[in-house]
Amino acid sequence: MNEQKHLKYNIVMNTTIGNKTGTLYAKVADDTLTCVIIIMKNENYFSGIINSYGKFKIHGHLKTLTNNIECDGEGYLDDSTITFTLNAEGRKLIITGTSDVKVGDYI
Repeated sequence: MNEQKHLKYNIVMNTTIGNKTGTLYAKVADDTLTCVIIIMKNENYFSGIINSYGKFKIHGHLKTLTNNIECDGEGYLDDSTITFTLNAEGRKLIITGTSDVKVGDYI
């Protein structure tokens, strides 16, 4: 069965220079998670795996003011919340969010 779900979250990323707000669009298709994190005026693409309980692992790149950082992350999502940590060149960035409306195909 090919089940797909499209979700949108309003997120906060905790950084060393303060909290940054943004939006995360997620597409869950069976055991695959694809997401776009829009934060600091940049679109950041991540993909990975997710289990039936919402636990996931992702990989992608995060654009900052000065460079493009390769990141791995893991966390949990459901229809109402998302919480995960990105490991970015030795730094841990904690991202939390609450769902917005379900959206159509952004990804």
